[in-house]
Amino acid sequence: MMELGFVTILGGVLLPLALLATLWRGICYSRIEWLLQVLSVGAYLALIAVAGAWLLAPWYLPYGYAILGVGAAGAAWFRVWRYGPRTGGRIKSGLTIASTLGMTAFCTAMLCWALSGHGPPEGLSIKLASPLKGGTYYVVNGGYSILINPHMKTLARESLSEYRAQSYALDLVRIDRFGRRAEGLWPEDPRCYHIFGEPVYAPCTGVAAQIEDQLPDQKPPETDRGHPAGNFVRLECGEADVLLAHLMHSSLTVVTGQRVQAGQLIGRVGNSGLSTEPHLHLHAQHRGPQQNFLAGEPMAIWVDGRILVRNSRLTVED
Repeated sequence: MMELGFVTILGGVLLPLALLATLWRGICYSRIEWLLQVLSVGAYLALIAVAGAWLLAPWYLPYGYAILGVGAAGAAWFRVWRYGPRTGGRIKSGLTIASTLGMTAFCTAMLCWALSGHGPPEGLSIKLASPLKGGTYYVVNGGYSILINPHMKTLARESLSEYRAQSYALDLVRIDRFGRRAEGLWPEDPRCYHIFGEPVYAPCTGVAAQIEDQLPDQKPPETDRGHPAGNFVRLECGEADVLLAHLMHSSLTVVTGQRVQAGQLIGRVGNSGLSTEPHLHLHAQHRGPQQNFLAGEPMAIWVDGRILVRNSRLTVED
């Protein structure tokens, strides 16, 4: 998830501020150009609000951009209305209009693509209880479009087909009342992340079919590519397998073959396996081959009656 943090800084902080500053300056050769600039900036801000992963910056920042955008558009319109459009630049005006039209079209198309992932595909799904309680949790990755859920690449690429079961997975972190997931931007101590050590509860009634408990927790951003799931519990819940991964070393409270009830404590969130920072990975699947259970077919999941996608927030009482 470190890559998402860097993308947030560039595409979610620096570029929006530059676009808002340009809009506020009101350098327009016509009122049409002003309108197109407003539309292009609005389309970009809507895109990052939906598809951006707000890790290093808080999730509510796009709302601030919306307020600044209205103010910048108003200031630009006032300049155009009071002083008139800039003159002496037909060629420049044409190029600006063409570029803003292109940006608006591109951002709108990408926004529609991202929004298309807010609804689950046709097929079987499973209703789960929240595996986390007593806080507010932010969905870093989730949904049914690759723009909002990088796990979807395992469904699209043949070379990753042995991991396709996780295509509809969720990655969850805990946030505090200020929207922060950690003490600091990217601390190396996993204990600085609010979700580290959080209790994990069985989201369904079933059998603990497979567990791993002895892998170490990594220091962010180190990862263990040899054990992608890290410490995990795989529950057989009816016809579905439910995987909870990246759990804390020696934290599991269940053993293989044990029957568990929904809401039963099964472990704690850690930072084991292929994980750049502490979070809980959750996915459901049709049962795959025993020798490679991640090769099963993915299933859409409902958590506490909701379809969760990137930027969803889940508040759960104890």
